[in-house]
Order: sequence, then structure tokens, then C-alpha cells
Amino acid sequence: MRRTAPLAALLALAACAPGGPGAYPTSAASPRPALPVQAADVVLRGGKVFVADSAGTMAEALAIRDGKIVAVGRSADVAALVGPRTEVVELAGRLVTPGMNDAHIHFGSGGASLLNVQLGGTASLDTIEKLVKAAADAAQPGEWIQGRGWDQTRLPAGELGADGWPTRAVLDRAAPRNPVLLQRVDGHTFWANARALAAGGITRATPNPQGGEIVHDPRTGEPTGILKEAAGDSLAEKVPAPTTAQLRRAIDAALDLAARTGVTSVQTETSPAEVQAYRALRDAGTLSVRVYGWLPLEWQTIRDYRETGITAGFGDEWLRVGMLKGYVDGTLGSRTAYMLEPFSDDPTTRGIARYTQARLDSLVTAADAAGLQVILHAIGDGANRMALDAYEHAAKANGTSGRRHRIEHAQVLDHADIPRFRQLGVIASMQPTHATSDMRWAELRIGRDRAVEGAYAWRSLLNAGARVIFGTDFAVEPMNPMEGIYSAVTRQSRDEPGIPAGGWLPEQKLTRPEAIRLYTAASAYGEWQEARKGTLRPGMLADLVVWSDDLLTIPDAQILKTEPWMTMVGGRVVYHQ
Repeated sequence: MRRTAPLAALLALAACAPGGPGAYPTSAASPRPALPVQAADVVLRGGKVFVADSAGTMAEALAIRDGKIVAVGRSADVAALVGPRTEVVELAGRLVTPGMNDAHIHFGSGGASLLNVQLGGTASLDTIEKLVKAAADAAQPGEWIQGRGWDQTRLPAGELGADGWPTRAVLDRAAPRNPVLLQRVDGHTFWANARALAAGGITRATPNPQGGEIVHDPRTGEPTGILKEAAGDSLAEKVPAPTTAQLRRAIDAALDLAARTGVTSVQTETSPAEVQAYRALRDAGTLSVRVYGWLPLEWQTIRDYRETGITAGFGDEWLRVGMLKGYVDGTLGSRTAYMLEPFSDDPTTRGIARYTQARLDSLVTAADAAGLQVILHAIGDGANRMALDAYEHAAKANGTSGRRHRIEHAQVLDHADIPRFRQLGVIASMQPTHATSDMRWAELRIGRDRAVEGAYAWRSLLNAGARVIFGTDFAVEPMNPMEGIYSAVTRQSRDEPGIPAGGWLPEQKLTRPEAIRLYTAASAYGEWQEARKGTLRPGMLADLVVWSDDLLTIPDAQILKTEPWMTMVGGRVVYHQ
């Protein structure tokens, strides 16, 4: 759930980095290889090492000492670094890449979703009712039942209300003694039962909040249980915050999944409580992913960061803060994405803009002036234009450049706005699985012409000189980066590999080396860390994955079955088959 960070908790963030506050990050020079003077701690040899640099360098082996790479080259080149205590890993031809850096993820809340009611892929209201009932039967009366993953586009139309959404009646039957709040797969629409609505004081007379909508039955005027955008967020605030133990279980679940899928860094939504949990893990030496966390783009958060001296990238190599996220609109699936023109399948609406342009401009300009990195969720072409306009306004007002502000998702772009990413230095932070999840209905929402013009257009952005970085948006999509790489290079269904033939909007396909780089080297650039990680050059952090299959050569469908043979973070093995 999105929660405002209290001042006291933010003040504690200043302790997360031994170096203290600093200036806005600058791009550091690439580390120079140094001549090794002592044996390596670990040597991996006899494989294919994809360095992920711009030159496309391939090697056979690498050596690690003190958590960093000290040599990369042929197996014979690193032989001199093998000492009596060196651990030697025989790769037997396996592919090694940098560790996957998920540039957009909801790590803690995604971990919590693994412990709540999981509704992904459900295809009937009967199935959902049974899952919720099982959770309610195991809960105490009055305890909140939470879940995520339902998608009305997968449910039979005959089971839905007249407006195409499910209703609270199903949840009332399943859990008459408990408030129930279920997030749609995109996290932007909520489905609540009567007890949850009552807890939020939501009645037929409750007005829509700014940037949100309470769906009402057209016959009775009563709320149906569907809450869009800010309306759902407001009710979510009524759910009790997780206990320290619950939060730790959620983070542990996410850490385990990350290690098993080759994710070694995350750029993630956080709360002050999550930051404290990551600090404790880091201090104990058990944190197994590197974390760069964002908090909400709000006036209070900007002021708190100013008072503590926190700027973008504040922290150490394990835990950093200084990034603020705002939500400009909603999602295509919920028809809450903000469009320049009405939706093709509902011409009565252009979606929901969650800011006025003036308010967005003022927030972004203030955060930019404070040396903070701003990332804006924008799905529709209207929202993306608002975000670009806000960044342009901030640069002119503050006389700044090179801030590496970002647009998260950038799913539907007007053709005229694609060159503006490069011109303004705005990073497109995209999630390739969104394209292959949404292609079932995307053209119904926006029409063929708008889809061709700029839907999930990572190739068009790259061709225009923009910086593109990749993530998953877990728990909206699976954390497994192999699904993203498959989507990026095929534009085909992950449920039915090979469909559609040739891929959906195939002109946007990437090569496999490009897709891997967008998950590694490019993502590191998106968090000011390209001089420390993202490539397997000497001097870089030894975050890497040895894969079960050669991602560069195997058939397309085999990508989905590829998994880590070994995951290392800082030279430490965190997963091994």
C-alpha cells in the first residue's frame, strides 16, 4: 500500500550511509583494470562471459577478489590468479551475465503478495470466491483479507456486472465476517466487499476523490465494490500496517525469489519501515540484493529530504534512497490511463489524470531543485506528455540538466513525444512483459493506429537516442526476468509461445544482447551506478548469474525455461542449483 513517510522515520534514513549526504550524483569514470597482485577468492572459467559493455565483449573466465571483479578474459588469462585457497567454478560452457537489475519493482509489497491470496490467472468468479473463502475461514473475525492478481478481462462477461466489473456480492458471500480488499493485477483498481467499504466510510453519497472513482450501480446508486486509483488508495490506508515480523517475512520471500531468478539489484517502492528492515539485513551481512528505494512524490517528503540533506542516490552500495515517484495516471486495463483522445472501446472517457499540470510542474520542479531523482508513472499518451512537460518545466525553472529523471512504463506515446526523451534526458523505464500481457486487448482500448504509433515502443525510443531501462513491475508481472527478455525479443505470448506468428508490432523487437543490456548495464545507468555494476569489467561489483542455458543462442521458447545455475552478489553465492 502507498503510505506517507513520517518525518521521524525519514530522519533515520540519514544513518543508512556511512558517507553521509552528498551532491547530486555525477557519472564516475570507468574503473581502470589493475594488475592483480594476489590470488583471487573465486575464479569462474571455461564458459561464455557476456560482459554487457557497449562493445559486445565476450570472454571465457573471470576472477573475483573482495567482492569485485579483478580480471576478465580467456581461461588462461586468469590461471595465474588461482591460489591454494581460490574457489574454482568450472562453467562447462555455461553463459555468465551481469546480475539482473530490476529497474521497477514493488519488492516488499510483492513479497507480501506471495503470502496473501494469489489471484493471478484466475478465470472464474467461482474460483476467486473459493480462494477468498479459504483465507477468511483461516482468519479471525474482523481481520482484513488481502489479495492481488484478478483481471476482469480474463473473467466470463456473463459473470460480471453491467459495467464489465465484478461486484462486491461475490466477496460478501466468501467473507461475511471480514473486510476484503483485492488489488487488480495492475494494482490500480481495488475490489472490496461491504465490510471493507464500511471500514472506509464509503456509501452511495461518498463523492469521488481527486484522481479517483468510486463505481456505483446505475440502478441503485450503491457502490459496487470497485474503486479506481485514488479511491482505492484511500481505502487501502485503512488496512493495518504490517507488523515487523510480517514485513520481514514478505521481504524474505522476495529475497528468495530474487536469488532463484537471477535478480541482484532492485529499484523499488519502499516505506520507511522497509528501509529499516533492509538496513538490518545489510548490517547483519544477509542482504542478498542491492536496493535503491523510492518514496512518494509529495511536498512533505521533499521537505524532509531537504532537512536531512538526502539527495539522489544517497547511501552505499547495498542500500540507497533519494528517488521520488508520482502517479500521473492509471492503467490501460482499467481504462484509467490518461489519453490525449478517448478510449476506442469507451469514447466517453480519456481516463484519469491524477494531477493537474500546474501541480505536477510544481512538485517536479521542487524535487529537481532539491537534487532528488523523480520518476513518474505514466501509461497513456496524455500522461506521458504531462510528465515530459513537467520535466521540461523543471529544467527551465532551475537551469538544470542531466538529472536522469524517468518515466515509468511509458506504455503509449504520441509520435511527437518520442524524440523528447533524448532531448530532455528523460529515461524510459519500461517493463517488456506488459506488452505481451496487454496485447490481448490493447488494440481494443486504443485502436490499431495508436498502437502502431507508440505502444510499448522500446525500439522506437532507442532509435531516437533515448535511454531505455528494463524491469518487471513485480507483483504486477512475474519477477522472473526471463519472461521480460522473451517478451522483448519476440513480442509473443508467454502463455502460448510463438503466438502471434512474427510477434505483435514486431518492428519493436530487440536483439538478445540488447535485451540483456537493458536489464543490466542500462538499469545501472538509471540509478547512477554504471561505474559500479551492470557490466563484468575489472573493478565492478561481482554481481552475476550463471545460466542453465545459453540465452544468446537457444530457440526463443527455451528462454522461458532458462533459470540460474548460480547467482552471486558481491562474490557471494546466494543461489546454486
